[in-house]
Amino acid sequence: MGAGFLENLEFFDSYKLLLLALGLAILSATYLPRVLSSFPVSMPMVVLGMGLFASLFPLNIDPDFMYSNTKLLEHVTEIAVLIALMEAGVKIDRLFDWKSWRITWRLLSITMPLTILLVWVAGWWVGGLASVTALLLGSVIAPTDPVLASDIQVGGPNQGAKDEESGKAESEPKLEEDEVRFSLTSEAGLNDGLAFPFTYLAIFIAASGFSQELVLSWFATHFIYKIAIGLAIGYFGGRLAGKYLLSIPVYSDHSKSISGLASLALTLILYGITELFAGYGFIAVFVGAIALRKFDPDHLQHSHLHNFIEKTQRIMTSCMILIFGIIIGQGFLTNVTLPEIIITGLIVFFIRPIAGMLGLLGTKLPKMEKWAISFLGLRGIGSLYYFYYAINNQEFEGKNSVLNIVVLTILFSIIIHGLMAPLIMKRLESESMEK
Repeated sequence: MGAGFLENLEFFDSYKLLLLALGLAILSATYLPRVLSSFPVSMPMVVLGMGLFASLFPLNIDPDFMYSNTKLLEHVTEIAVLIALMEAGVKIDRLFDWKSWRITWRLLSITMPLTILLVWVAGWWVGGLASVTALLLGSVIAPTDPVLASDIQVGGPNQGAKDEESGKAESEPKLEEDEVRFSLTSEAGLNDGLAFPFTYLAIFIAASGFSQELVLSWFATHFIYKIAIGLAIGYFGGRLAGKYLLSIPVYSDHSKSISGLASLALTLILYGITELFAGYGFIAVFVGAIALRKFDPDHLQHSHLHNFIEKTQRIMTSCMILIFGIIIGQGFLTNVTLPEIIITGLIVFFIRPIAGMLGLLGTKLPKMEKWAISFLGLRGIGSLYYFYYAINNQEFEGKNSVLNIVVLTILFSIIIHGLMAPLIMKRLESESMEK
């Protein structure tokens, strides 16, 4: 009966069916986050389910699409991460300093390198990958994802009561950003750029082998110079953009929509300039967003900028997860091996939580908050971008196995974290109210 049903669907135009599915996914991304806020289900989970269901229809999408269209997927995932970084940065209210970001620095300096090391060991020992391929796996899977993590990040710019005539927010107290949401937001924003040096290291070792000279050159160029350029262009570009963008008056709904486009334009400009100067554009975009947010932080325009980039990010995310679900539903997982499943389980349930807890040792955070930050390290679109960037620049033995693990990890993250995150955040909020 099932086969006959599918045969009767052959007369449907696959392109129009795909458009219908994309439309429903975008509609879901627009309205579902607020509807699902009180349920243990996330928007990515729903859209993933839509993709799996849509895969039953004759959409003519090749299951090997993710293996063969590497250049296209590199650029699409790159844009998705850029938009998510800007969206994350413009909603951070906390001052950018050492003390208030202390948890973030620990996650970046201890948890991320430790994650790379442990994944490298798992890929080499459990998966039988070549050492440099295992290093690539650790590098691409280490950064948490700003694309899928938006539901557990801080809220939008806190403007208080708005004064349309002055363009300022009235003096209503700002709500304090809780440590869990802030840490996950700031970590996802910065570690996408800070994981790039390790991806480059894997590329260089694969190309010319390991040597002391290579490591010294890599550290000076791809760790010091590129990070410094990203920070500098991001900071000064964000400040300059704030001085200009916040001086433009907006009164009508049309002008608010037009002004929101500036956040997308700034994203691409900062990224393009930084990459032209051989810096890390991901770092520049996130730092630029924070610098913009800190320029006259009570200005009403911040909410307009954030609202536009947030909607853009949701559209990108929903479309990508839908296609992701369709490809999985059409047979991608038939290529996955048992060692790859074991490595994925280790990453989600052991490596990230352990690395996170070790990174937070010595902090005064409550145990539940430490565990939440450690466990809710979502993996997603950023890992796909790094993978495609690497294999488009250098050949890696066993690269398909790396892709299988990355895709499985994203799938696990969408489902496991999608189920657990609302329950964990609700538990934390209840404990906070009781104190």
